[in-house]
Amino acid sequence: MTADRITSILLAGIIAGIVTLISSVSFAALIFHGALTPYISSGITILISTAVVAGSLFSLLSSARPVVALPDDDTAPVLALMATLIVASFPEGTPGEVLFVTTFGALACAALLTGIVMFALGYFRLGSLVRYLPYSVMGGYFAGAGWLLIMGALRVVSDLPLASAQDYLALLSPDVMLRWLPAFLAAGFIRWAIHNWHKSLAMPASMLLLIILFYSVAALAGLNPGDLMAGGWLVGPFPATQPKLFNPVLLQRSADLDWAMVIGHLSSIGTIIMLSAVSLMLTASGLSVMQRNNFDINRELMVAGFANTVSGIGGGLIALPSMSLTELATTVGAPKSRLVGLVVALFCALMLFFGMSLIAWFPKPVLAGLLIFLGVSLLERWLIEARKQLPRLEYLVVVFIVLVVAVVGFLQGVMAGLLAAIVLFVINYSRINVVRYALTGRERGSNVERNSAEDKFLRDNGDQTLILKLQGYLFFGTAATLVTTIEERLADKEIAPLRYAVLDFAQVTEMDSSAALSFMKLAQEASQSNFFLLLTGLTPTMHTRLMGSWFEKESTSYLQIMPDLDRGIEWCEERILKEQSLSEAHEGIMQQLSRFLPSPDDHKILGQYLELRQVEPGDHLARQGDPSDEMFLLQSCTASVYLDTSSGKKHRIRRAGTGTVFGEVGFYLGTPRTASVVIDTGGELFVLSQEANSRLEQEHPHIAAALHKFMIRVITRRLQLTTTTLQAVLT
Repeated sequence: MTADRITSILLAGIIAGIVTLISSVSFAALIFHGALTPYISSGITILISTAVVAGSLFSLLSSARPVVALPDDDTAPVLALMATLIVASFPEGTPGEVLFVTTFGALACAALLTGIVMFALGYFRLGSLVRYLPYSVMGGYFAGAGWLLIMGALRVVSDLPLASAQDYLALLSPDVMLRWLPAFLAAGFIRWAIHNWHKSLAMPASMLLLIILFYSVAALAGLNPGDLMAGGWLVGPFPATQPKLFNPVLLQRSADLDWAMVIGHLSSIGTIIMLSAVSLMLTASGLSVMQRNNFDINRELMVAGFANTVSGIGGGLIALPSMSLTELATTVGAPKSRLVGLVVALFCALMLFFGMSLIAWFPKPVLAGLLIFLGVSLLERWLIEARKQLPRLEYLVVVFIVLVVAVVGFLQGVMAGLLAAIVLFVINYSRINVVRYALTGRERGSNVERNSAEDKFLRDNGDQTLILKLQGYLFFGTAATLVTTIEERLADKEIAPLRYAVLDFAQVTEMDSSAALSFMKLAQEASQSNFFLLLTGLTPTMHTRLMGSWFEKESTSYLQIMPDLDRGIEWCEERILKEQSLSEAHEGIMQQLSRFLPSPDDHKILGQYLELRQVEPGDHLARQGDPSDEMFLLQSCTASVYLDTSSGKKHRIRRAGTGTVFGEVGFYLGTPRTASVVIDTGGELFVLSQEANSRLEQEHPHIAAALHKFMIRVITRRLQLTTTTLQAVLT
């Protein structure tokens, strides 16, 4: 390792260490105030120890190089709020030692549980679950944390609990204003310095200048350091204590803890765990971009879980990597080395054991100014800048959460935000059209190959069939919209009355019970309005939910369940055709061909080249992969075409009726069979082989040409129908 590299590591580590130390002291002042003020020296020891222990573990184990970790600033205000609530829950006159030990134990318990949960999330590779938290709710949480940081800073400098309207009015008294106004001025100066000075020096230099300015103004006012200490302007005085890196309160003083109080605030700990996971995800994403390295979020969760578990057992608080401090170290010139974070931890350890007397002289307005700056930064990012990034309703969720946090409390704001996000999701998702496309029978027919008369009749009467291809998740909002669509079609008097409504569920992921109730009401409407309701493509789960919950109670013949959309449309077509008597309905293939032949007797010549076969249901005419050496012309039978999949299942892709042709594409192209053909109803068919076709072309070219013209007509008509369906789907 070169001297320049060592110098860069030391410089970056010391600068980041100074900011880490100041931040730890600020968070200690934020958490250990009011009745816990006499224990602020212990609080500072706890926070700095957390920075040393957890910071070292993150530096050694994290994929990020470098990485600087410290007590988490996003959860610090929530921890402070929890500490305040715990103290307030004790009866008046409770000894301070009891208050401190229980609060300290609750904070360590929060770190321990956070570590366990985060490690479990990473171990079971559930890190992606954090991404499901709505962005608006996430923004509201962090903006609410920013508000709590500002309120905590005011409590630090004013020594007011800020728990009632009288406390807030007391902030306007001249003596109290003299306490908190310098803190806001300090926050403004820090913000200005960060935006105008070099990033590597802005934070430590601004803090140093503010300390010098504070003591200079105090000297001009005739106040010496002793007067400032006695007047409560400084962090100290500290009682004589022996600093320790490990303070295992959960192990050594478990019997002294009021566990009922700790258990009573598990909801707050749950909120802290969630905030920590979200904060880690955002930080890991930011570090990944900054260091141009893709981090495994599950591995980082395990690292954070292990570090916080050790921190909680050792009496520390929650710690996470800091994006700003890691960027600060990188800006100074820190190389990609784990040693940077270790230097930060070493600097904090030295100050813990040898510099506590200096920390006691740290001005409260400067510490409060740092807290206000951090709080305003969170509000600016998540409340002001988010206005340009979020839709109006989602932004209102952020504002709503902040208002509830400010007026009621953080936990209530969390719950209200989740509820608002759920309501907003339901409203927005209800607006999503679950109908992928809506077609009539004129635009979408079944895959049954029919003769020209049947096909024309079905197209002319296709408006009485409505086909809805559904998609996504069906619940009460989207299902109600679907029912409205069908009701509007029933009310439309300008087209033929609705006789068949086909709903295809093949691309529906799931439905809830309220959606099933909507379809029950739709079945009732079908029986009353005299139309058939066909449900196709239902999964076994959806079928069970529908039939078991609702439709078995509906004694109506107007409901049909079909395995797929094609069979559902075929069922409708068969009913339409049965209602009419067509002279050409069962015209054989030879009768159709005779109209295309040059002379009336040519069909007899053509018949000499065709093989007449008698087939029975279930006979295989062709198998997928076989040579296409024959073309089949159905005279009085029907057949279905099945596609064999790699999973061993068969999918019906086409059905050929009486008077139709199949196998013509492979026959003319000379390619192997792409599907298998099975007879549905027995009867007669004609077979034209490749050898017979060649002889026909040589011996009777005019008849062969007429046959090919007929086949071109058949193929073109299929292509035309497919094009019509595609146009309807794409428009």
